[in-house]
Amino acid sequence: MTTDRWFGMSVSEQILNIGGEIQRAVDNDVKEGHIGLKSERTREYLNKALDWINLSELDPKNYNRIGELDAAKSEVIDYFGRNTFGNDSESIMGYWNSFNGATCIGSMITH
Repeated sequence: MTTDRWFGMSVSEQILNIGGEIQRAVDNDVKEGHIGLKSERTREYLNKALDWINLSELDPKNYNRIGELDAAKSEVIDYFGRNTFGNDSESIMGYWNSFNGATCIGSMITH
């Protein structure tokens, strides 16, 4: 994904794309018995999501969201690592899925 293309997306589109990769990582982790980053496929999905979070942090329109993006990134990294925050697949996806619902509601209001 090029920086220009990423920056051209709305905040909702960025978050939905990130959330999609995190969902793939979580689903793959669950499917493989919670082996975490030992799975190459899980690592690939997670790395793509983290790359996109980093791109979002560089996007000028997200300047006021950097703290929130950093916190979300920490939660995701922790989930696939030591999981000191005690998240499960539902709780880690709750944050990202909330944007999906908001985007659907927003599109219904504007159409």
